[in-house]
Amino acid sequence: MRLLGTLDAIEKSGQDPAKVLSWRPGPGRAHIGWQAMHCAATHDRYLNTGILQGSPKDAELVANFAGGTTPSDSNVPSLAMIREKLSANYEPLKKFVSEQTEQSLQRQVPGPGGKTRSVAEAIVLLTWHETHHQGQIHLTWNLYKAAHGVA
Repeated sequence: MRLLGTLDAIEKSGQDPAKVLSWRPGPGRAHIGWQAMHCAATHDRYLNTGILQGSPKDAELVANFAGGTTPSDSNVPSLAMIREKLSANYEPLKKFVSEQTEQSLQRQVPGPGGKTRSVAEAIVLLTWHETHHQGQIHLTWNLYKAAHGVA
């Protein structure tokens, strides 16, 4: 809800959303558009590739915005696209989490570096991941407002 709230604030600010979503707080830093789509891509990859051991549902999203990708100034999504991708990837994750049992949460799945983790730990890490990037989005939005005289 915080991430969607920030997108709503951008939309209601009177600023050009395309400029806000593509603005970088410094050289080499990610813009808000990439950060938000990165959350959607990570939901897809964590659930479908990591936990379910399948393929991403949206391979293009993952290829352009998942971990290890570089934010692009020529591939800045719109607010509508961000909302669509967040919804399309959050809803299946939410459904999956709601169906878990104490036993299924203990199942081990591959993690980075060949280590394994439980499904429960993967879910907690995914929650932390979105919170981390929402903080970056919030900070970038505040820096944009300060740099552009937006109240």
